[in-house]
Amino acid sequence: MIKAILIDDELHSIETLRSELNRHCPNIEILDAARSGKEGIEKIKLLKPDLVFLDIEMPWMNGFEMLREIEQIDFNVIFVTAYDSYAIEAFKFSAVGYLLKPIQKDDLLSAIQRLDQNKSQGISPSHFELLLQNLSNQTNKFPKIALATAESLEFVGVHEIVRCESDKNYTYVHLKDESKHLLSKTLKELENMLDSHGFIRTHQSHLVNPSFIRRFVKSDGGYIVLEDQTQIPVSRSKKEKILQFLNA
Repeated sequence: MIKAILIDDELHSIETLRSELNRHCPNIEILDAARSGKEGIEKIKLLKPDLVFLDIEMPWMNGFEMLREIEQIDFNVIFVTAYDSYAIEAFKFSAVGYLLKPIQKDDLLSAIQRLDQNKSQGISPSHFELLLQNLSNQTNKFPKIALATAESLEFVGVHEIVRCESDKNYTYVHLKDESKHLLSKTLKELENMLDSHGFIRTHQSHLVNPSFIRRFVKSDGGYIVLEDQTQIPVSRSKKEKILQFLNA
C-alpha cells in the first residue's frame, strides 16, 4: 500500500480526489488531509507519507513554498493544478507527477502508473530547482530535461540529446556522451515535447536532433548519417521535410 496525504485549501477538491482514489486506486491508503501548507508540513512530519497530492495554488503558502520549508523531501509528490498548457510542458520536462483540475479518472490512473514505473522516492533539491526553473521560463523551450528511468533520474541538457529510438511503448534516448537511457514514454510523447527544439521525426521509430546530422544519403531508400556515423533510416513521407531542412 502507498500511504498518502492530500493537501488542498479547497475542501471540495480534497473530497473529490479522495472519492476518485477510493474508487479507482485500491493501492493508495489515504492517511489524512490538510487545508494549508502549514498544516500539510505538520502532517507530513507526523505521518511520514509515501506520497503527497499537493495543490499548487494555495493562499499564504503555495505548494512550492511549502516544499521549500521541508528539509528533506523523502516522499513522492503529485502536483494538483489548474495551470495552463505551457506550465504542463514544464512539468513534463521536469518529470514530475501532476494532475489537472478537474481530476479525470484516466489522468489519475496514469499518474499512479508512472509513479509505480519510476519507483522514485522523494524530490531531490536539484530536481525541485529544475522544476522551478522550467516554470519560470517564459518560452516553450526548456534548456534541461529530466529523464526518468527505472534506476535513476538524469538531468541533461536538451542539446545533449542526439536521437531517440522507439522500443514499443518505451524509448531509448541516446546522448552525446554515447550513453543511452530507457524511458517509459512513447516516441510520440517525446516528439511532442521536443518539437519546439527542432527535433525531426525521420521514421516511425526515430526522432533526431538535427544539430547532429552530418549528411543525407539518397541511395537505399534514403538515410541520414549522424556525427557518430550512426545511420538512421528516413521514411518516404519524411524525406522532403528533411531535405528542406538540410538545404535551408
